[in-house]
Amino acid sequence: MKPIAKPTAAADEDAQPKLEEGHRDYVAALARGLAVIQAFTDSEPEMTLSEVAQATGMSPATARRALLTLQSLGYIGANGRRFLLLPKVLSLGAAFLSSMNLRDIVQPFLQEVAERFRDSVSLAILDGDSVVYLAHVPSSRRIAFRASVGYRLPVHCTSLGRLLLAHAPKRQQNAVLAKAPFQKYTPMTLSEADDLRAALAKALEQGYAAQDSQLEIGVLSIAVPVRDPQQRVIAAINCSTEAERTSMEELLSTRLPALREAAASIEAAIQRAPALAHSISAAS
Repeated sequence: MKPIAKPTAAADEDAQPKLEEGHRDYVAALARGLAVIQAFTDSEPEMTLSEVAQATGMSPATARRALLTLQSLGYIGANGRRFLLLPKVLSLGAAFLSSMNLRDIVQPFLQEVAERFRDSVSLAILDGDSVVYLAHVPSSRRIAFRASVGYRLPVHCTSLGRLLLAHAPKRQQNAVLAKAPFQKYTPMTLSEADDLRAALAKALEQGYAAQDSQLEIGVLSIAVPVRDPQQRVIAAINCSTEAERTSMEELLSTRLPALREAAASIEAAIQRAPALAHSISAAS
């Protein structure tokens, strides 16, 4: 098995800054269209024009133009006065999955761990104060937060999130922790900035992050980093299971070595597919 590298920063401090609205190269209409698409959620699958405007912070006239343009392109439909996303939206995410060949590069290694332990196994990246799932092998258990590709979960109460944030630049950590206190999903959820800083420091020292009943009572998970050829942490993989099936001690003795082996295999595969590493690094 490949030796575990020492932790390094997940992002280059000198990375190209993002364009701000008003910059000559910033296309505001495109940004507004994407904001409208992202405004629809599982709790708001259909919205009126005024609701879309409120959710995006746009004026009703601007939201209307964005909605009608997206409707003409086939990304948004209407049910009476309410707008909703159409299946064509999936083509946006499908383009990433197919162009990056995630199924062949990542999925086999996640599948192997999932079949061995009958856990759910995922690969995710950091996006602000959330983690975004890029690959996922589900288990058959009944849980409240069932992940899938494209799913987002909070950083503060997930092993993936803590591991990735631990390896992020300090300014990024501070920006996320400045939003504390965070939502408590269970009585055990760490929500205060000081507690989370300690958890991040522990994850960085150990080389993995583990959590117990942070997002849902009785759900345990453990995550390890995935590095690019320059040894930057660009993603993380984790196992998630139930306390009634295994203990945290067993999770560390069995899943941790398997996850590290899978991470090493994914890292080797990424070296043969540099576009994926470039894409994930840019997103992070």
